[in-house]
Amino acid sequence: MSGIHDRLDWNLLRTFIAIVQEGSISRAAERLHLTQPAVSLALKRLEDRLGERMIVRSGNTFELSGAGELVYREAVVIYGSIARLSMAVRDVPNDLSGVVRLALVTGVNSELFDQVLSDFHRNNPRVTFEILTGSSDDVQHALLHYNAAFGICLKRRKIEGLSDTVLLHQRYYLYCGESHPLFGKKNLQVEHLRNENFVSFASEQLDGVLAPLALYRAQERLEGRTVGTSCSLDEVARMVRTGIGIGALPEHVVRADLDASRLWKLPPEDGVARISLYLMWNQNPRFSEAEEVFFSCLLGALRAAE
Repeated sequence: MSGIHDRLDWNLLRTFIAIVQEGSISRAAERLHLTQPAVSLALKRLEDRLGERMIVRSGNTFELSGAGELVYREAVVIYGSIARLSMAVRDVPNDLSGVVRLALVTGVNSELFDQVLSDFHRNNPRVTFEILTGSSDDVQHALLHYNAAFGICLKRRKIEGLSDTVLLHQRYYLYCGESHPLFGKKNLQVEHLRNENFVSFASEQLDGVLAPLALYRAQERLEGRTVGTSCSLDEVARMVRTGIGIGALPEHVVRADLDASRLWKLPPEDGVARISLYLMWNQNPRFSEAEEVFFSCLLGALRAAE
């Protein structure tokens, strides 16, 4: 007996993508130049073929089921693969155009993300990028209100209305700048830091996305005065570099400053906390064609790196 991959019609997946992105069967029908009954039938056929409900209806609105969310993500990847296949067999320049809208926390340092961005631009030179930056709350707000297609940020807990997957893990260490009295001192212990002034992130609270940093300070009784705060990683790093106070920073982001002796790593040797950075998107996305392809490329790169 043939497998589902032999019997599943790609057009059913394409229709399902349109339904999810448009948020309604009627708008999906308009987008695809089909009748509403034809779109409804395609959805039913897809559910019958897969043996799962894709959509949970509630009055005039609907939400994706767990299976529906999984199928949508896979369908977007398939769409991107088909788009890349089309590009590969063409001798003329790629004509994909449009805007890819991203929202990022400040200081994102991901070689994988940068490589996807570079490869995508090389293959799709007519696509432009619109990148918003801010705090993790700003990124999540942008995604929930469709001001960005997807974003990269921290999270403390599951955000209702958003899907996510881990982009990378960051190890935070304590540092001081070269003008700080502790700079260059060896054999320091954590207790030597207890009365030092601190620079911190605005979200470095017990109920914030950087709660592990606040929890570490509380557990180790690092009770020095907080002399500077910011929601920007770049500005927190600046205050640490200039000796205003000591602070926790992700190691891979400040490696160049450490190598150039602008920062000095403080105890503990194994760092303060391991915190994940997430790729996020709206559970009912409204991607443009360019965003669909970029998203599939990014997801594909993440899965290949696992």
